[in-house]
Amino acid sequence: MRYSVFGAVYIVPLLTQFCLHAFLLEKELKIKKIGLLVNRTKPDAIEFARDVVAYLTERGCEVKVEQEIAREIDCAKCSCPEEELGDTELLITLGGDGTILTASHIAAPKGVPVLGVHMGRFGFIAEANPDELLNRLDELMEGDLPVEERMMVQGQVIRAGETVFTAIGLNDIVLNKGARARMLRIQTAFGEEPFASYAADGVVVATPTGSSAYALSAGGPLVEPTVKALLVVPICAHTLAARPLLVPADEIISFTIESDGGEALFIADSYKVYPLTTGDRVVVRRADCSTKIVNLGRASFYRKIHQRLLWGERLNA
Repeated sequence: MRYSVFGAVYIVPLLTQFCLHAFLLEKELKIKKIGLLVNRTKPDAIEFARDVVAYLTERGCEVKVEQEIAREIDCAKCSCPEEELGDTELLITLGGDGTILTASHIAAPKGVPVLGVHMGRFGFIAEANPDELLNRLDELMEGDLPVEERMMVQGQVIRAGETVFTAIGLNDIVLNKGARARMLRIQTAFGEEPFASYAADGVVVATPTGSSAYALSAGGPLVEPTVKALLVVPICAHTLAARPLLVPADEIISFTIESDGGEALFIADSYKVYPLTTGDRVVVRRADCSTKIVNLGRASFYRKIHQRLLWGERLNA
C-alpha cells in the first residue's frame, strides 16, 4: 500500500503533464508552418529571431527563414530562399513597416496572412511588439488569426503598345524623377477621359494603407486603412491647380510621360523599380490580391495617428 501511494505521488503529476502536453500539441497543429522575415539591418531583430525560432520549433512547428538570416542564427534546417517564405501558413515580420511591405509582395499573391512585429522607429502597420508576440504565439498557432484585408494597387508600364513591367504595392505606386533629372511632364487620365497635364517631380498613387507614407509627405490626406479608395497625389507640382484627389477603388488611372526630364522611375513600395522614358504609359488600378494583416486589436488607426503624429497636440506648450 505504501508503495502504491508514493507511486501515485510521482505518477499522477507525470500523467497530468503528459496529457497537457498532448493537448497543446493537438491545438498547435492547426498552423504547422510559419515563415519569418527579418530586417537584416537590425541586430535586435536578428537576436529576437533566435528566440522565436526556438519557441516555435520546440512546439513542433516548421519554421522557414531567409538564407542569410538562417546562417546568422545557426539554423540550417530553417533556411530557404526569400520567395519561398510565402509557402507557409503565416508570415511573421521582425522589423518595421518596410519589412511588412516586403512581406506583402511575397505573401499577398498566395493569400498568406502577415503579422508585423514592430522593431522599427515609426510603425503604422506593425501590430505587435516582441513581448506581445511571445505571449500570443500559442494562440496564433491554434489558428486564431483575426485578419484585416488591406487593398493593394497594381501598376503596368506600357511601352509602344506592349506591357513591359507590372508590379503591385501595399503602400503605393510612384512615378518619380531621378536624383539629378529635371521635372517630369505628366498627362493624367481617369478611365478613357483625359484629365490634366502638368509639370512635377512625380506622382503617388496610394492605397489607404499608404496614405500615411510618401503620399502624406507629398501633402495628401490620411485615409482609414479599410476604406476602399485610391489616393492620387502630385509630388511638387509646378502649379497650384494640381491637388490630391481621392477616387473610387475601381477607378483606372493612367499617366503618360510626356517628358522624362532626363530620368524617370516607376517604383512600387520602394521595393520594385523600373526605368521610364518619354512616351511610356503607366496604368494604375486596384490589384486583384490583397494583403491579409493579422490584427491583434492592439491600437486603432486613430490612436496610432494620435500617438505617432501627435495629432491635436500643441508642440509649443
